[in-house]
Amino acid sequence: MIYSKCKSIAIRSIEKSDLDLVHKWRNSECLRQYFREYRELSMTQIENWYYSMLKDNKFEMFIIVDCDTEDLGIEKFEPIGVAGITDIDWVNRHGDVHLYIGKDNAWIEDKYSKEVADIILNYGFNNLNLNKLWAEVYEIDEEKLNFFQSLGFKIDASLREHYYRDGVYYTSHILSLLRRDYA
Repeated sequence: MIYSKCKSIAIRSIEKSDLDLVHKWRNSECLRQYFREYRELSMTQIENWYYSMLKDNKFEMFIIVDCDTEDLGIEKFEPIGVAGITDIDWVNRHGDVHLYIGKDNAWIEDKYSKEVADIILNYGFNNLNLNKLWAEVYEIDEEKLNFFQSLGFKIDASLREHYYRDGVYYTSHILSLLRRDYA
């Protein structure tokens, strides 16, 4: 497990036993509107994604856990979301950052998101030795766009009418953070 600086949040490898929860979060209409995968996913599709991810070194995906949950003095790590880096280009040293809080369909929020982002950015730059981390954020997701910008990400490109949702085309923004700009 990789802990946040204050030890209240951690990330751990996704296990097969997590797939029911990932399936639920991925199919939540609240969350799905912001994913590249627009359709509802079957459990078989989630399992196929999981197994393909295990075999591919371009994926570093994790379950986010809340380490502050306790029950009768027994520490329990409650899964609250998913985070990671995908499409890792090992030659050019960059990868696509992902994170969302699935618990209560929170998506991006004040309690966990910043700590999780700190873990993932540190992991990408200092463990994987990547030079650039990037993210694609749709214009309808102002909350996530503002969140990434608050982390120091800059908009590199805007792809006009690149994302289709409910009969409307939206701009997709590509943001990045370079290792030298990472504080």
